[in-house]
Amino acid sequence: GLAANAIGSLAVMKQQHPFKGRTLATVNDFRIPEQWYVYQKTRELKEAIRTGGDLNKFRLMNQECAVYTIFMENSTRTKESFRNAAEFHCMKVNMFDTMTSSFTKNETITDTIKMLCGYSIGQSLFVIRSKVEGVCRWLEEAIADYSNTCGFPRASFINAGDGRHEHPTQELLDEFSFLEQKKWDTDEIHLALIGDLFHGRTVHSKVDGLRLYGRVHVDLIAPTELALPKMYEDRMRAFGFHVRKFASIEEYVSQEKIAKIWYFTRLQLERMGEKVLDKVGDLRRAVTFQREFQDRLPQGTKFFHPLPRDSMHPELPFWLDQTELNGWDQQSQNGYFTRIILLGMLSGKLGDDFTPAPDIALTPISPQIMASQVADMMIPSISPMIDMVDFIEELAGNTEMNDSSSRDVGLVPIKTGIIIKDLATGQSVDKIWALMYMVRSILNLNNIGGQGVYCSSDQPNEPRGFIAVPDCDIDSWDRQPLKKLAAMAPGSTLDVIEDGHICREYRLQVPPRIYNFPDISCKNKACVSHKSQLQHEVPPYFLRISTSASGKPLHSETGAFTCKYCEHLHDFWNIWDYKDITETDAFA
Repeated sequence: GLAANAIGSLAVMKQQHPFKGRTLATVNDFRIPEQWYVYQKTRELKEAIRTGGDLNKFRLMNQECAVYTIFMENSTRTKESFRNAAEFHCMKVNMFDTMTSSFTKNETITDTIKMLCGYSIGQSLFVIRSKVEGVCRWLEEAIADYSNTCGFPRASFINAGDGRHEHPTQELLDEFSFLEQKKWDTDEIHLALIGDLFHGRTVHSKVDGLRLYGRVHVDLIAPTELALPKMYEDRMRAFGFHVRKFASIEEYVSQEKIAKIWYFTRLQLERMGEKVLDKVGDLRRAVTFQREFQDRLPQGTKFFHPLPRDSMHPELPFWLDQTELNGWDQQSQNGYFTRIILLGMLSGKLGDDFTPAPDIALTPISPQIMASQVADMMIPSISPMIDMVDFIEELAGNTEMNDSSSRDVGLVPIKTGIIIKDLATGQSVDKIWALMYMVRSILNLNNIGGQGVYCSSDQPNEPRGFIAVPDCDIDSWDRQPLKKLAAMAPGSTLDVIEDGHICREYRLQVPPRIYNFPDISCKNKACVSHKSQLQHEVPPYFLRISTSASGKPLHSETGAFTCKYCEHLHDFWNIWDYKDITETDAFA
């Protein structure tokens, strides 16, 4: 029966359109062959326009397919290019006015989108710009369930820029513009990124978008106050990019290896703090192109900019508009063409000729997430540990050993129960105690047994925590408290004591997913799941990351989580809402 169901599911998957109803919340929502399909179709569209070819093969021609542009931040190019792209397809276009909507009455965006989905017979596509990060990722999940219940076509969500997070459609048009400039050579790219790299979400999207090329050389040109966040720089290096850093354009053009593709971003003063604003004059000078730099550029150099420019303080002065360096005017027009193709793909008009590589599923799924989903659905065994292999490892050893650890911390050895040891190994004593109190509080183990800090004989300089819980039947625990314990104390050892002996011993590892717990939250205040955003339906949800910032594999006993929605990184202890941990700078 299971085999037959699997074959049936596979058959449905093969018939599924590769793009219709999908969401583009981040660049990574399209794998590299899928990104390449966008660029090739855009190239075909532009050629058809140039030669007077048949445009109907690109055009949906469906007035029951609705496009809603929901812009909670100001926009000209992104909003207008999407509006005109939708009209190219003869779609029903709705310019949603957030200032006069029920958002002003504190309605959640989830309720708003549910209502709008019911106002079209055909598919709805939502183009959303917001200061709130991760909105499209949340809506993709929430509205899919709602649409299935109501029998609506699956809606698509397109991220038109969310806070400082990403702007994936800008990245698509940027890469298309770079490919045109490079005559479609993807072997190598040398790119200079200039300006406000800290706040520039278009730059952040390039970390993944540039993986299209075989070899990538990136020069980051920005003062320290505007530097690319370390998370993104580390990811570039992890992908094998060759990264150099310069504090100003003047410093950059004083050396010999200068890129032919320059990408400028404006200073986003509206997102800067007062301390940075005090230095705004010096910051502008560092990233503004001057006439005296022009002779130092290699032949064939092109400048790009997502626009707008500050008319009073442009990074690209207006005297450059009529020069051969101007690549931004064509780049801006390319936004219209790439968005025609994107809407055509997500509405199902384009994509029937796309053939994914054999190892590419239509919907990307993390192997770690898949494994944990299988574990979540498994029938409980005699011992829950059997079903927790994705975050608990049973250790081989002498199961007849006595409980000697209790004596090491001055406690009476327990006859039956559990011992959690090696907590926060190597941290300060205060931090170890803070973690032990957190474990007890969240697992409701207060006033049961004892705890202490000790050093092992083979590592006398590395203190570690110890919690003894007598008469605790670990086999009565389900997956949830065990996942909590593993998430709070990865690397710790869990001993099961029977008749004064250690009968089983386990090593705790970082779980692949943490969700549905009342004690967790994303600490990024701009995240859609953060309580300050008042999106009460959005539960915190964290995914384990498998590589460190340097790109090296993380041992499963340590590591970090990323928020499912905003992709903000958290150390494993920071996801928990516990005063003694979050307010005492524990584990800093």
